[in-house]
Amino acid sequence: MSAPPSLRRRWLLGAAAFTAVSLRSFGLDAAVRCQNHFDCTRKKLLSLLDEPQRARMVGRTYLESSIARVAPPAGLVETVLAETGPDAGIEAISRYIVQRIRRELENVEVISLDGWIMSSTEAQLCGLAALDIMA
Repeated sequence: MSAPPSLRRRWLLGAAAFTAVSLRSFGLDAAVRCQNHFDCTRKKLLSLLDEPQRARMVGRTYLESSIARVAPPAGLVETVLAETGPDAGIEAISRYIVQRIRRELENVEVISLDGWIMSSTEAQLCGLAALDIMA
């Protein structure tokens, strides 16, 4: 039996908020090896996920939805790269993502995916995780 949507929502919000202060993010900038700025930003975004397996499950649902065609996961990487710059560290990217999610939730800019209520940014990040495992 799956958890009620409100509990699942709390998990996702907790995970997003935790990324802002996660000890996992400290020191990862040096460990991220990439081929180009897009790839580097993508890897930094994925490193923010506290529970990548859960994110992939939600991400697969997102990728199967029509919403993913309007707001593809790659678009999140491009936006973060444009907004934070190619040399942004994980901490700066984390702050940007948390602020973006908070703004979307405050403005009730949310989507529903199989019982999950989340911001578009959260959905795109989950979709990015699902694509990463498919690559």
